Amino acid sequence: MKRGVKKMVRLDRITMHGFKSFAGKVMIPFPDGFNVIAGPNGSGKSNVIDAITFVMGTTSARSIRAEKLQNLLFNGARDRKPADFCEVSLYLDNSDGKIPGEKEIKITRKITRSGISVYKINGRNVTRAKVLDMFSYANLFTEGYNIIMQGDVTKIIEMSPVERRSIIDEISGIAEFDEKKQKAAAELEKVESRVKENMIIVAEKQRFVERLKEEKQAAEKYLVLSEDLKKSRASLVRKKLMAAEEKQSAVEVEIKSGEENFTKLEAEFGALEKEFEKKEKGIYRKGDDIIKKSRNYEIRRKIDEIQTEAIRKKDRIDMLERDTERLREMSSRKQNPAVKEVLGMAGVLGTFMSLISVPKRYETAVRVAAGKHASDVVVEDDDVASECIKMLKDRKIGRARFIPLNKIRGGRRKDVRGDFIGWAVDLVKFSGKYAPAADYVLGSTVIAETLDKGRRLGRVRVSTLDGDLIEASGAITGGFFRKSADGYDAQIRRNEEDISKIESEISSLEKKLVELRAQEQEESMEVMKLQEEKSAGEKEIEEMRKKRKDMYEERLAGQGKVSKLRIEKAKLEALLDNLRIESREYSGVQEFYDMPAEEIQERVRSCIIEINRLGPVNMRAIEEFNTIGVEFDEMKKKLEKLLEEKDAIVKIVREVEKKRYDKFMDVMTKIRDNFSRIYADLTGGTGILRLEEENNIDSGLVVEASPMGKRVVNLDAMSGGEKTLTSLAFLFSVMQHSSSPFYVLDEIDAALDKANTKKIAGLIKKYSKNVQFIVITHNDLTIQEADKVFGVSIEGGVSKVFGIDMTRAG
Repeated sequence: MKRGVKKMVRLDRITMHGFKSFAGKVMIPFPDGFNVIAGPNGSGKSNVIDAITFVMGTTSARSIRAEKLQNLLFNGARDRKPADFCEVSLYLDNSDGKIPGEKEIKITRKITRSGISVYKINGRNVTRAKVLDMFSYANLFTEGYNIIMQGDVTKIIEMSPVERRSIIDEISGIAEFDEKKQKAAAELEKVESRVKENMIIVAEKQRFVERLKEEKQAAEKYLVLSEDLKKSRASLVRKKLMAAEEKQSAVEVEIKSGEENFTKLEAEFGALEKEFEKKEKGIYRKGDDIIKKSRNYEIRRKIDEIQTEAIRKKDRIDMLERDTERLREMSSRKQNPAVKEVLGMAGVLGTFMSLISVPKRYETAVRVAAGKHASDVVVEDDDVASECIKMLKDRKIGRARFIPLNKIRGGRRKDVRGDFIGWAVDLVKFSGKYAPAADYVLGSTVIAETLDKGRRLGRVRVSTLDGDLIEASGAITGGFFRKSADGYDAQIRRNEEDISKIESEISSLEKKLVELRAQEQEESMEVMKLQEEKSAGEKEIEEMRKKRKDMYEERLAGQGKVSKLRIEKAKLEALLDNLRIESREYSGVQEFYDMPAEEIQERVRSCIIEINRLGPVNMRAIEEFNTIGVEFDEMKKKLEKLLEEKDAIVKIVREVEKKRYDKFMDVMTKIRDNFSRIYADLTGGTGILRLEEENNIDSGLVVEASPMGKRVVNLDAMSGGEKTLTSLAFLFSVMQHSSSPFYVLDEIDAALDKANTKKIAGLIKKYSKNVQFIVITHNDLTIQEADKVFGVSIEGGVSKVFGIDMTRAG
């Protein structure tokens, strides 16, 4: 219904045969302009519109007022038979060539009594779809707004705002966008579902990766710390190895020096020994001379014998003392190295057996009773014991058992009855200071002569003179007792007893010598002189003896020192062997820390603490992290791709929505402008179309108007006539937008008063200058405005058509 366009497709004529009330073939020509089909009610005038709708392809019989399509056939009359078929043809003037094809296009539809429907274009059978396509070229549609049927105005009035808006939806064709939007929304829903699933998986994987990352970092830190620890330990071993090698060289120098000094002392001692023997023989000769020259030869002889015996006994004491020193040296070599090492420390009193004196008869029984405690180290208190143990640990020498006198307690004695010698602790001698140690080791043991006697004593610990041992528990240890090398202690004690005995004997001899010398007052001056010389010689010998003893002790000390140095050398060699073995564990280490050993040791300690703080370390975490990391990256890429896909779909939805909105608003704007113009043409007032919610094309369409001199009111609030007029204005604005070649109106003026009828008729007259109108009416005012009027009457049940040219009639 475009204004100013004169030449366009139009309906040239219609032919009907056997259609509804038209029994025979009827042709109605439709010129340009305002065509009216008039006639009384029931004459069949509306059947013309049904015929047009029928040809245009409607499939709904109800839309053309029939129960079924067969009811469209002429059903017979008084003198006319029912038709076997009905056929309607529309002739379209296609001079402008808007529809592809010939200048005149004939579209036919035929229905048989059996219900078969046939479509033809210019005599050729075609499908309904082809017919619809043909009409679409001219903007003609079966359900379009180029045909306004009876009741359409009422529908507009009764529609809800959303239903009215759907008219614009249909006209604008945004349904295609709705389909695209729904399709995109469905795809978006799928993608969002996949995104959520992947986000959950990625989140779970991320937590796992983060935990694995922490484990990987811990493993890497462990490797760094382990390497540092290895380097530190290697450096420490290297430091210790170098220090031990230096110390070994120094000890070897000391041993060499000590051996040279010992050799020198040995030579000097040998020379002194020879000179001593020479001097001693000289004294013996002088003694013989004195005896020979003495007046009292017998007294002199006795004096010499006593002096000789005293000298012999002193020599015996020297021999015993040297033997005792030798035994002590040998005993010290046999001792546990750890025991030997601590014996010289402050607060260390000695081994248990070295601190007690045991009668020879009880030696075996007491040693068996002491058992493993024989070599226990007795110390003043537990602080000394702790210092000794710490020293042994630091030097890695060995282990020893300590008896601290301030803490040790002996066991309680049991009430023992029977034949036994006595309690072991009562049969030995010791200083009162050592009583706690003696009570601890021997306090709970009795000494019996034989095993049989010991067995009769009941549940008490018994040691026999033969070395058998009965434990309080009843266990018995016995057999042949072989004295161990530890018998050195017993031999030393016997030597000491012999020395004491000999010293007592010497004391007795010296008393006799004093008595004999008292008798020697009458000796001659020569004897006196010889005696003085002999006394001087004896004094010299005594000094030599003292010198010899000092030299012997010096030699013994030198020998002991060399022995200790050799032991130390052996320890160093063992330490070096261990360090070399340990250093082979770090053969792969090429770099070392150049710092003091204490700092390296602290570094080792720090590394161990840091490693311990790490706790259990998953060393596979490094490899697993790299593998899982790749998988995680792939998952993230997949998620990113899904998000991109989602964004793309969202973008499409937005673009579709924008196009939908733009197209709707474009049509809405045009129809609104049409409505405003048409309403103004009708009433001189203002017509308004707007959305219930601004810019929301899914909200309802509000129709408002203000007839001239009145306020703006909603369609629902208008009077009946105003509603009809406003609704028609709305329908006309829609029809005008559709730009169809012709418009068909079926009794739209039926409910209008004369004033409004005149307005509608004037409006159609105005617009019919540019477009063809076919109006069904029986309103005189409308008929008067028509350019061409076709009358329809019914006679004998058959409709007839006759034409009136209103332009000529005027």
